[in-house]
Amino acid sequence: MPAAPIHILHLIDTTGPGGAETVFTTLLRSLDSDRYRHTVVLRGEGWVADTVRAIGIEPLMIDSKGSFNIGYIATLVSLIRRQRISLVHAHLLGSNVYGALAAFVCRVPMIATFHGGVDVASNERFLATKFRLINMGANAIVCVSRRLQDELGSRSPLATKKLRLIYNGVDPDKFRPQKSAALKTELGLPADARLVISIGNIRPAKGYPYLVDAVPGVVARNPKVHFIVVGHQRKDLFAGLEARVKETGMESNIHFLGFRSDVQDILCQADAFLLPSTSEGFSISTVEAMMAGVPVIATRSGGPEEILDHEETGLLIPTADSGAIRDAVLRVMQGELPTDMTTKARNKAGNTFSVKAMLHGYQSLYQEFV
Repeated sequence: MPAAPIHILHLIDTTGPGGAETVFTTLLRSLDSDRYRHTVVLRGEGWVADTVRAIGIEPLMIDSKGSFNIGYIATLVSLIRRQRISLVHAHLLGSNVYGALAAFVCRVPMIATFHGGVDVASNERFLATKFRLINMGANAIVCVSRRLQDELGSRSPLATKKLRLIYNGVDPDKFRPQKSAALKTELGLPADARLVISIGNIRPAKGYPYLVDAVPGVVARNPKVHFIVVGHQRKDLFAGLEARVKETGMESNIHFLGFRSDVQDILCQADAFLLPSTSEGFSISTVEAMMAGVPVIATRSGGPEEILDHEETGLLIPTADSGAIRDAVLRVMQGELPTDMTTKARNKAGNTFSVKAMLHGYQSLYQEFV
C-alpha cells in the first residue's frame, strides 16, 4: 500500500509578482502530486492567488496584518490540526514568524525560506525577537544564496546548524534562445534597435535610478540602444523615475512596460540583460537571462556574484555606479565579449540553477523532517 502524501501548509505574506512569489508557485506546480498534498494560505487576492488557482489549488484567504497578529496564529493552529498538516513551509519574514509559531504550538516540522537581505533588513521592527521565534519553531531555515546564509549566521540569533543553502531554480525549457521582433514592433522601434532589458519590480533595492543616469552616456555613443524595464510599478517610486527620465531627456530610449506575463518571450528578444540592483538575495531574472542565451550584466549586489563568473559567464559591475553600467552596456553593444560567454552561461544555469536542482533540495528537507 503506497504511503499517504505529505500534507504541506504553504505560507507567503505577499500577493504580487516577484522572485520569492515565483519560487513559491513553482514549488506548488512542480512537486509530485502523488507524494505531496498542498494547502495554501495567502493574505489576499493578487498575482499569487491567480497563479495558484491556475495550478489547480484554491488558496485560503486569511488576513495577517500586524507585527504579531494573535488571531492569525490561532487560525493557523486550528487549520494545521483540522487538516492534519504534516509540515509547514513558509517564505519571507512575516510568514516565517507566523509559520514557526503555529508549527511550534502544533508540534509539526517547519521550514522557513529567506529570499534576500531586504527581507531581513536591520530597520525591521522587533527583528531580533522575530528571529528568535523563527529559530524556536523552524527545523530548517533555507537561504537562497551563500551570502545570505553567511549574513544570517553572523548577525542574527538563528542557529547556524539550521541554515541550509538551496538556490532558486528556473525551468531551462522555458527560456530557449529564439529570434523575434515582436517587442520592437510593439514599441514602434526600428528593426536595427538594440534592446537592453531589465526585469524586476520597481522598488529601491532594484537600483533603477542608476540605470536611468547611465542611458545618456550609452545613447551618445549608440543612439540605437533602448532600455526596457519590466516589472510592477509602485506609484510613488515610478513617479520619481519618470521625473528622472525627463531630466535626462531620454524619454525615447527608456521604456517602462509594467508587469508582464510574457517575460520568457521578452527576454529572448534582448541584446543584453541588465540587473542594476543595489541588493539582491539571488536574482531569478539573471538566471532566466542566462538560460535565454542573452549576455548578462549584473551588479555585485549579493546573489549575482554566486550566479556569474566575471568575464566568463557574464559581467559583474559595482553597485550604484552609472558609469560602470554605461561602460558594460557599450562593451556588449560593441561585441567585445568572449564569443562563448552565452553558451557557458546557459550551461552553468541549467546545471546549477534549474528547477530540478531546487526541487531535489526541498524534497530532501521534507523527507528529513517528516
